[in-house]
Amino acid sequence: MLRPVHVLVLSCLALAPFAGGAFAAQASSDKSDDAAKKAALAEAITTCDQGASVPLDPEAKAPPIQYGELFPFDMNLGKLKDLADKCQAALLGAPQEKRLTLQWLRVQVALNQPGLTFLLPQIKLLADGGSPEANYLLYEVYSVHRHDSADAGPPPVSRDMALDALRKAGAAGHLMALETLLRQYIDGPLLRRDAHKVVETAQRVIDAPAQGQSPGEWDSQFRAAMPLLIARTTLTEDGFTSEEQQKAFHAVETDSQAGTNGSGRSALAYIKALRLGRGTSQDATKARQLLEARVGSDQYAVPMLADMLAKGEGGAADGKRAIAVLRAATKTVAEARPMLAGLLLDGKFVGRQPREAIQLLNAPWDLDAGIRLAKLLPDYGGVQIDNPGMLIERLSDGAEAGEPGAAVALARLQLSDDQQFKNEDLARAMLKPLADSGDRDALWLYASTQYANLDSTSYRPSRRDGGLSDDDLKALIGEGEGKKEPQAYLLHAKLLRRGLIYPQDDVRATAMLINAANLGSVEAMVLLGDAYDNGLGIDKNPRERLHAWREAARLGSLKARGKLADAFTFDSFDRLITLREGITNRIALYNDGIGGMGAGVFGGDAGIELSGLFSGPASSAGTAAVAAAVMDAFRQAPAGLDEENLVSVGKALPDEIRAAIETTLKSEGFYAGEPKGYFGPDVRKALAAWVDAKGPLADAPSPQTAAGTQQAAPASDMLAGEILDRVRDKVFAKAQAAKTEKQKLAAIKQLGMLARYGDLPSRWVLVRNYHQARAIRSVVTPEEITRYALDILVSKPEGVDKPEFEFIFDLTQIAKDRKSKAVGSATLQAIRDDPRMQDPLTLGAIMGQFAFATEACDSVLTAARKADINGVGADGCDEQTRSTLIAFAKDKGASGVDAAARKAASEEIRTLDAQAAK
Repeated sequence: MLRPVHVLVLSCLALAPFAGGAFAAQASSDKSDDAAKKAALAEAITTCDQGASVPLDPEAKAPPIQYGELFPFDMNLGKLKDLADKCQAALLGAPQEKRLTLQWLRVQVALNQPGLTFLLPQIKLLADGGSPEANYLLYEVYSVHRHDSADAGPPPVSRDMALDALRKAGAAGHLMALETLLRQYIDGPLLRRDAHKVVETAQRVIDAPAQGQSPGEWDSQFRAAMPLLIARTTLTEDGFTSEEQQKAFHAVETDSQAGTNGSGRSALAYIKALRLGRGTSQDATKARQLLEARVGSDQYAVPMLADMLAKGEGGAADGKRAIAVLRAATKTVAEARPMLAGLLLDGKFVGRQPREAIQLLNAPWDLDAGIRLAKLLPDYGGVQIDNPGMLIERLSDGAEAGEPGAAVALARLQLSDDQQFKNEDLARAMLKPLADSGDRDALWLYASTQYANLDSTSYRPSRRDGGLSDDDLKALIGEGEGKKEPQAYLLHAKLLRRGLIYPQDDVRATAMLINAANLGSVEAMVLLGDAYDNGLGIDKNPRERLHAWREAARLGSLKARGKLADAFTFDSFDRLITLREGITNRIALYNDGIGGMGAGVFGGDAGIELSGLFSGPASSAGTAAVAAAVMDAFRQAPAGLDEENLVSVGKALPDEIRAAIETTLKSEGFYAGEPKGYFGPDVRKALAAWVDAKGPLADAPSPQTAAGTQQAAPASDMLAGEILDRVRDKVFAKAQAAKTEKQKLAAIKQLGMLARYGDLPSRWVLVRNYHQARAIRSVVTPEEITRYALDILVSKPEGVDKPEFEFIFDLTQIAKDRKSKAVGSATLQAIRDDPRMQDPLTLGAIMGQFAFATEACDSVLTAARKADINGVGADGCDEQTRSTLIAFAKDKGASGVDAAARKAASEEIRTLDAQAAK
């Protein structure tokens, strides 16, 4: 804060007179006023002594005034200015009184007026002479001026000098220095947080020498608070012995029962000790009961109670209540904000709400929250936070203090594309000392940014000055690959792809991505999916592309989720992507502000972001299934229930989807109106209530199951792979060598045995030839060939070409044989036995093929009616029937037909293999 100032430059010999009331009084030579001057000087000295007496000054003439006590209670700095004038007059009038110099200097530091830097030489001189107060003043000057803009030049006191001075003052027993050290060891950011240092410093407060004659009330209260601070710290922080914890527990128990001022903190420490079993027997139930009794009158009990509610400690889990009590406390209890953010990001009790969590984590006083925020922001580049400079400062302070994770978190943020923070040069400067000290994560980040624009598709990479040479990079990559570090393979891949250091080689680059992905690199998984998608150094493979992206998405990659969603609209032929991935995830990403026009980003237009989403492959699933996928997006990302966003999304939905949503809401009792697709305020309110009642969307099935590329699990007594391969090879060889009808029939029976077990190659041989080989039809029943074909259509094994055509031919042959009833009953069994067929998109696409085969749809309808399935439509393949069959299958569970066939076949295969071995 800049104010008018008297700039006074002190020297050891003389003080230059300045204009002003006090100086004019000192400069006057009027002999007649000598008595008045002496009286004024005596009054100035007394005022300065009483208002600014220095702690630990052996020459002090009055009780010590701690630095914080210099500031008037009402913060009227005019009073402080008056004190400064008195001290200045006293100093000039009585230069032989050495104590007055430091008393005046500390008042000037407190005023923080322009020209303060001119006083630093005198403060440093006193500090070098061993003055604890002067050392503390150096820290204060740094603390105030470290926030000055770069235009003001370098800070007058460096960080290292300030902290060294603070420690010296503390070592001398200076209470304000010790209090400052305590705060730093508890919260940071200038010193690394350390519970043991807190205890050690608190003990030094207790043992500190008297600060002067008649220490004040603050002195005695501060010292008296230390034993309980030691006890609470010992109980609530990690790393203390059981003996120390037992002693601490006794102390906080006694204090909490005494009901003294501040006993509330002791009570919470006592409860935490019960919860964790520190210094006493663990009793989470009692701890929770005590918190429940306390939370109404003590808001600081909220975070611990909420944590126990969320984790189900000491009683039933109640995540929604945990969130509610934390929300109510966020404005008054600092600890509530990051804890609430954690629950909103967890997605266990409510759908993930990252944008709100980001704002909650943006707390300048909480380093742990800042580190977590820095990790989130690169994925949510469109989300703006208040005072981004404060986050950078907090992380920078933490990094300099050696706080784990602070430097790398800040560096990653500054290396991201988020323009609020992007600063690659500063990031690299921060990473270098970490890399030099052996931090491998920092080293790989440093190495991966040696070439600017390495990941850019628009700009040519260029080598940065300094840093690692190309030979250094090669050696590091070789060493890293020898240690199986995924970062080594990833960087190698990028350099090969761009032709930097190594000759350009897409084949080798993709091979390196495969290595990195197999070692767990999420970024490599995303890039590997791109390689399979574009045929970069490897054949195009839509299945492998999705496998890589799905694994990355499972591990938290929003970029991978976005790629899956983008690929959905182009998946009309292969139909490898689910409604969850294509529709639910796309809208959820929009709700969370991910994407070019994500919600909350420049007032994003959902019509642009979601265009084309509901045509193409989505049409196979039917209106009701697509509407359900849309509704699920709000369970996954409830931030989209914001009124402005919800109106925008509603306008982007086709009329029939809006009407279907309203129908669902009405049928489930959330909406009383008629489902006309208007998506008005009542509907939007009903959707929010539905989302709250349903809770968060459960995790998606495993990537393989979601892909629809793996069969339903075989019987529990699954054969060893080598047995199956051995028998299949012999059976296939036997089939190819068969000449006579008898030999062919024997081979077909053994193929049927393998097919019943679930062997896809055998099933495909039978499906492909069923309609044109009477011998196969004499062995394989219509029910079996239907189930085999459905398995092939869902599994989509590689090397199988146009299975849907072969299935249509088979269905047509079955109709010619007047056995179509078997198709319907087998289809119902397959839907019950194979969870993949209970996906509306999958079933819709498959039954779309039924329409091309004579009597196929009718057979499904007949089988459904025979099974007394209510609610089917007028056609066996229409949306209403499909939805009803899925609901029926989920309700009834597996029929067991396929499992029984597999189990029996496994015994036959074992027998055949054993016979061949004799």
